[in-house]
Amino acid sequence: MRYRGTVRVELSRDLTPDDLEDVKKALEEVNRSLTKGFKDPGEGGKVVSWGYTERVLHFEIESRKLRIDEAAMRIKNSLETSLGSRRKIGIRNIRLENALIEIDGEIRINVRLPFVRNIEASNGSTTIYLEALDERDLKKPILLRLLRLLNEKETRAKWGGKAEHWQLIKKSRAKLDVLLYTEDPNKVLEETGLVKRFSIGQWLYTPLATYLLNMLKDVFLQEVVLPLGFVEAIFPKMYPLEIGLKTGHLRGTINSMVFASLPKTYNIEEFEELTDYIYVTNEVPPEEVAKYLRHPEYFLCFAQCEPFYWFFGSELLDDSSLPIKWFDRSGPSFRWESGGIYGLERVIEFHRVEIVWLGKPDQVIEIRNDLLKAYERFMDEVLELEWRTAWVTPWYYEQSGTTEKVEEFDINRPGTIDFELWLPYKGPREEHKAWLEVGNISIHGTKFTEPFRIKHNRGETLWTGCSGFGSQRWLIAFLAQKGFDPEKWPEITREYLNRNPPPEPIVTVTYPKTRAGREELGKLIKFLKR
Repeated sequence: MRYRGTVRVELSRDLTPDDLEDVKKALEEVNRSLTKGFKDPGEGGKVVSWGYTERVLHFEIESRKLRIDEAAMRIKNSLETSLGSRRKIGIRNIRLENALIEIDGEIRINVRLPFVRNIEASNGSTTIYLEALDERDLKKPILLRLLRLLNEKETRAKWGGKAEHWQLIKKSRAKLDVLLYTEDPNKVLEETGLVKRFSIGQWLYTPLATYLLNMLKDVFLQEVVLPLGFVEAIFPKMYPLEIGLKTGHLRGTINSMVFASLPKTYNIEEFEELTDYIYVTNEVPPEEVAKYLRHPEYFLCFAQCEPFYWFFGSELLDDSSLPIKWFDRSGPSFRWESGGIYGLERVIEFHRVEIVWLGKPDQVIEIRNDLLKAYERFMDEVLELEWRTAWVTPWYYEQSGTTEKVEEFDINRPGTIDFELWLPYKGPREEHKAWLEVGNISIHGTKFTEPFRIKHNRGETLWTGCSGFGSQRWLIAFLAQKGFDPEKWPEITREYLNRNPPPEPIVTVTYPKTRAGREELGKLIKFLKR
């Protein structure tokens, strides 16, 4: 990697001939500062030429390993020491102009990037032409982030655009020699009126549908979460943008997030023109409403675990408080799925139990492994489902050396394990599309403890982990394998039915809408009341 550019230094006064002589003498110290920290001086930077016009010094610089923004700040600091103390000359501003970065290898990404004028790739190298950077930009790690971003984009491109790579870890035996059910439960739930489409990717769950969701959720809590010592908390479900910046979601998944705006004012009189229009036309024009709103300052709950990291941000923890194990089941999460919305499987608004923990690396790994065993038992023995687990390698772990052979990679490190359940109505077990991800379990390493500045009082490393139990997906997968007849359900769910009689379904003159739906609902009522 090679850097070139011009550092423009604006001074507090015109330079005299004596001042210029001192600048010449200061250049030796400037060049020393540009090689500081490098065993080989040739790897640092150097001033190849300089000039002066109207209170401005111009330095043409080159560098191999010293980033050019760092070089510019070193020049400023060196000149302040030499010229400021001896000649009483102040530096008003510095600016990096006509900067370029030459990289070995051709980067083939067609993107528009901040602070980049152009990218040219040819003859085995890439040249990145930067926009001018003023002192405020130079003091920030903008160039470092830009280079990381370029590397990430190039790495992602090599992965063929995939966000992650999937590797099978373990799967259950085939338990259903004769299928208990082959219908699509999404359609049955809608036709029987147990759920009703509210808006795009949103459903109203009637009391009976809510009962079924809570049945699986309660069994999960009793069999997995509570025995492992997790305690319940309630997290907010609308977050300031700053939270998404720290978690990285605004950089990586902004296209899937739902944002919220507040009114510009609380004074109802300022809304009079809009409310009068709504009154007269009985319409709500979104483009007019937008004029009365601030720009988005919040996003709706995306990963559900974000407030956990915020709570411990800038806090100092000791061994007596670790590990910390919480869970939240208090409300919905929101993700924009665009064209992928389908039934209860892929929705914008969904519900889950979010499990989060914080501790030293060995504690976080141990908790993850305990959860993994409990999940497998829950899927295999408690619900008697056909399942599989997969190690999901994010594209940015491309250099980690993982392979398709399970025994050749170590899961006791940052990464994610997905839980998938078979959907018979989507195809045979051998088809990847016939499996539905219903949850996952992750070790984050320091991904969140560092940006939120969660510290140990003795300076030891702290990690976090999380796991999500998506209620709607678990219900769909359960019904897809077991059907709606409780006689074919596992014992623990039948016991739940006996202890907690299900509510009556809603039936009106016009609801459910179809005869087939009414007939299907009648069968379901008979099943549940047996």
